[in-house]
Amino acid sequence: MVVFDFTGRHAVVAGAGGGMGEAIALALLDAGASVTAIDVKARPASLAGYDDRLIFAQGDLTDAAFVEQVIGAAGSERGGIDYLANVAGVLWFGRDKSALDMDLGVWDDVFNINLKSFVHTARAVVPHMRAG
Repeated sequence: MVVFDFTGRHAVVAGAGGGMGEAIALALLDAGASVTAIDVKARPASLAGYDDRLIFAQGDLTDAAFVEQVIGAAGSERGGIDYLANVAGVLWFGRDKSALDMDLGVWDDVFNINLKSFVHTARAVVPHMRAG
C-alpha cells in the first residue's frame, strides 16, 4: 500500500459535495493536506472532524465571481495553493431521449457545470500556484 504525506500542502477540490470529489477531499485530508472544498451541495458528513484543515464553501461553481472570491480567500489564508482537483460535473443527458431531441436548456446547464466551472476554477487557482 502506497502512503502519501501531504502535510503542509493545500489542495482545492471543486465538486467535493459527493462522489469522486468527496473521496478525493477525504483522501487528501487523511494524508495531512489542508483542503478547500467547494460544491453546490452541502458539506458531506464524511468531511466532519477536519475543521482545522478544511474550508468548505457551498456555492455555484458556474459563478466566476463566487469561485474567485472563495479561492482568493483560501489561497491567502493557507499561504498558497499546491493542488487542484477539478471534478465537478453532472450527467443530465438522460433527461432526453436522444441528442436530436435534447432540450437546449439542459445542454446549457451541463455545459456550464462541466466546462465553465472547470475554467473558472482553473483560472482562479493557477495564479496562486504560480506565486507559490
